[in-house]
Amino acid sequence: MAQAAVHIPTRSGMRATGRISASTVQPLRPRNSRKGLLTLTTILMVCVGILIQQNFSQVSGFINRPITKVRIENVWQQISEAEVRILLIDFMGSGYFNFDVAGVKQKLEQHPWVERASIKKLWPDSLSLDLTEQVAIAHWGNTQLLNQKGEIFQPPGMERLSTLPILSGPEATQLQVMEQYQAINQLLFPSGLRLTGLELSPRGSWELNLNDSLRIVAGRSDVFEKLNRFIGFYDAQPSTQTAAYKVVDLRYENGIAIEKLTKELAGVAAR
Repeated sequence: MAQAAVHIPTRSGMRATGRISASTVQPLRPRNSRKGLLTLTTILMVCVGILIQQNFSQVSGFINRPITKVRIENVWQQISEAEVRILLIDFMGSGYFNFDVAGVKQKLEQHPWVERASIKKLWPDSLSLDLTEQVAIAHWGNTQLLNQKGEIFQPPGMERLSTLPILSGPEATQLQVMEQYQAINQLLFPSGLRLTGLELSPRGSWELNLNDSLRIVAGRSDVFEKLNRFIGFYDAQPSTQTAAYKVVDLRYENGIAIEKLTKELAGVAAR
């Protein structure tokens, strides 16, 4: 450990020399340094406050800029930018800090094709827009659509979706009809038959439309048993024969009734 030499005067006039450990020597510290720093900080804050007060409108205008730009985060299939622009017109131009994000979200989600809207402000003057669209899986009657959750919605431009199947039934039966459609469609798929329509009557009877042309009357009970019987019969017939079928009635225990396009009615017994 380092030591320092210290000269100590004696009575005889001679000086004695002693050693003091360097660890006991304390460095000089400036006094009142904290108080000076605090005073300087206070003065700076006061100056900044005065500057802001004197130039409040300019500072406020710089920080709270009006939102004038929209950044689209995803691709839309059914919603147009023109429609979104009209929905946002009453909100654009508001300042960043008082922009009504909740109001924009509510407004956009009122659009029939919008399932969910995610809105974010981007400083200084932009809006981030992420819209999740409804996914239509079928028509419900002639004026509505069904989404993948079995919910009914009624958007504009439904005529563009002419290839979707048409489902119908009494009020509040859309989930039942949708589940039945999925099960029957899987049953028919191996035979190359496409289920393009399914109807549940108020009495609980099922009717199918296949390939947009063939109507199948299945009745209320044993629907899948009857359809399996029909598939076996259909697969055994030549395509030139089945192309002439208009209506097939499966409501018989031992056979089926076929109405052809030429108004000919034929009964086929199943053994």
